[in-house]
Amino acid sequence: MLVLGSFTGIRIGISTVKAIAESLNIPVIDVSSLEALAYNIQDEKCSTICSLIDARNNQVYCGIFDKNYNLLENYLADDINIVIKTLQKYDNIIYTGDGAIIHKELLKIKDFLHNNDIHAKNIAKCAYNKYKRNYSTTADLLAPLYLRKSQAERMKQKNG
Repeated sequence: MLVLGSFTGIRIGISTVKAIAESLNIPVIDVSSLEALAYNIQDEKCSTICSLIDARNNQVYCGIFDKNYNLLENYLADDINIVIKTLQKYDNIIYTGDGAIIHKELLKIKDFLHNNDIHAKNIAKCAYNKYKRNYSTTADLLAPLYLRKSQAERMKQKNG
């Protein structure tokens, strides 16, 4: 499960899901924040969806999906300029997310017609689509996917 936000909040949420799934003996379906954000785009004309979440200091979290919401690249947590280089191989990109709004000049986005927030309905749509494809996992395998270390961990590593 990929969720962006408080490291403690993520751990609490994952623990809650695991406890419920274990107690009811039911499978779970993980949905990333970037996947859910991509579900804001319902445009048959686009060939690529790029979900961008601002991570401050010119950094973004990025998910690149086809129009059927299949992930095309590994998730990125990088400088916006490096993400732009990665995106150069894709055509007809529609962007969503606060990272796209903040970096719209660099991305050469003229206007936004789509909502740029993560909605519970999109998390549900994504999970349902995965369910229809028989995708699920067990509670014991569910774990958060952190794209980068916390600021405290980065500072500790920097200071050695």
